[in-house]
Amino acid sequence: MAFQLHPQVPVLGVTLLLTMILLLYSFQQYHQRRRTPELLSFIGLLFAINLWQLTAIFIHTVTIPAFILAGINFGNAVVALLFSYSLAWFALTYSGYTRWVNRWTVGFAVATIGATSLLVLIEPELWTEVNGVTTRGPVTIAGITFAEWIILDRTLEPAFRVFLLYNYLITVVSGGILGRYLLKNKGDIYTGQAVALGVGAGAPIGVSTLLFLDVVPPTWNPTHIAFGVTAVGFAVAIFRYRLLGVAPIGRQQLVEQLADPVVMLDDTNRVVDCNLAARELVNAPAGWRGMSAAAFFEPLPEPVEWFMTAESGELTLSMAGTERTYTSESVPITNDSNTHSGQLIRLHEITEQKARQRQLQEQNEYLDEFASIISHELQSPLNVAIARLKLIKREYENERIDELDQALGRMDTLIEDLLTMARSSQSIEDTDPVALETAAKTAWTYSDIDHCELTVSIPDSLLIEADRDRLFEVFENLYVNAAEHNDTPVSVRVGLLGADNTPPGDARRSGFFVADDGKGIPADKQDTLFQSGYTDKTSGSGFGLAIVQEIISAHGWEITVTESTDGGARFEISGVDLRNG
Repeated sequence: MAFQLHPQVPVLGVTLLLTMILLLYSFQQYHQRRRTPELLSFIGLLFAINLWQLTAIFIHTVTIPAFILAGINFGNAVVALLFSYSLAWFALTYSGYTRWVNRWTVGFAVATIGATSLLVLIEPELWTEVNGVTTRGPVTIAGITFAEWIILDRTLEPAFRVFLLYNYLITVVSGGILGRYLLKNKGDIYTGQAVALGVGAGAPIGVSTLLFLDVVPPTWNPTHIAFGVTAVGFAVAIFRYRLLGVAPIGRQQLVEQLADPVVMLDDTNRVVDCNLAARELVNAPAGWRGMSAAAFFEPLPEPVEWFMTAESGELTLSMAGTERTYTSESVPITNDSNTHSGQLIRLHEITEQKARQRQLQEQNEYLDEFASIISHELQSPLNVAIARLKLIKREYENERIDELDQALGRMDTLIEDLLTMARSSQSIEDTDPVALETAAKTAWTYSDIDHCELTVSIPDSLLIEADRDRLFEVFENLYVNAAEHNDTPVSVRVGLLGADNTPPGDARRSGFFVADDGKGIPADKQDTLFQSGYTDKTSGSGFGLAIVQEIISAHGWEITVTESTDGGARFEISGVDLRNG
């Protein structure tokens, strides 16, 4: 069976079909989910390779000498340069040197392609001298006989040697950039990935070397085969080993969490990497790399979806006779262009935290029991004593009886404050949206303060997540503190932190304050204000501000004291979640 075609045409056709499929697949990946500089440069490289294959098929198919020479000149002046520059683009973007891909370098590349194209248009035989037309063949390859085919009888000019050397240098530099990156990141690059990149970059370098040294004649130019190897090699590195940044980026996050089990998945939910703690937890087999997430987590009682949820519940495992409790945290992995490339799963052990919670629960139960004892065993007889004393005062007038009345009253106040302290130190389980302005004004009516004035500068639509009753206690104690420690009348202001200096939106994220225009608090006493039992008044229990701090801490807020703009005390409650209703 005889064909009047160049023997390279079938090979070119197969290579073109393969690289065209890769180009279409890369386009699909880029537009669907992976808009990265690396993939875009790979698309540019595949476009140059496909254009080279088409040009080579054209050269080996036409029989008119002028057309053959035009195809050769186009392939060298445009396509060969386009491939070299695309290879350099790919090497730079993958290695992280994207700053070198700018308008100046792109402009230089376009200018050189334009200049070489213009030169061969003006002088078609600038690079190769045409001596006429000759024929080759027939030849039989793999049982297929190729009849005689037409080729140009040509001689390469020195100018072509210079041009070939320029292309060769660009290709070698590109390969060197990739090689340097692989060596620098050898701990983060898989062996197969490194081989695929090395073969892909090395193929055109090897062919260029053979052509430059005249080991291979131009009529049997194997460049199209080398370009096909490059396309396949880079495609394997990208789509098999996820060259687009999953391993380098994810491993950097992985080593920061070595204490807990950490697993890294790619964008198809296959295990890319994990640390020793994770492998021991699931007793991972030797071939764990590349396993599906479902198979990897199968030894654990929860389904794989539990581990891949941003915030999951708790997982309790029995390990070596000891129960260990974990929570799962899943975060996306993104590359430099903010494209989703995978998922990082961390199992955080909370065994000690659970133990502390149980201890806290026991303490709360003890406080409840303590409050019950105070309420029933102490307050009841105290009430009886107070009632009897009132009867005695009706019959007798004595200074010692008044002193006893004051002592019993102080005991009553201490018991009430101790009960409040016991309730305040317990954790807050449930909160509700509470209108902050309403809470501030309502607490004022409960405070029973005479000759004082309240000003509330808070929008009535502003809500706060809080325990309503305990929030009232905060305001009441701060109001009473202002009245008891200053000469009446005293003015109290309630407002938003930063309201005088920042926009409302910023202030509402901060918190609120309670300030007065009294005599203020000396700086040397501000650190001891919130200590239980501290007071500078003989009639005070010293628990009022301690109760305030307990309630604030139970909500997860913070309280500080400073000087108000009117010279008095200013209590600032920050870290509060405020929002418009």
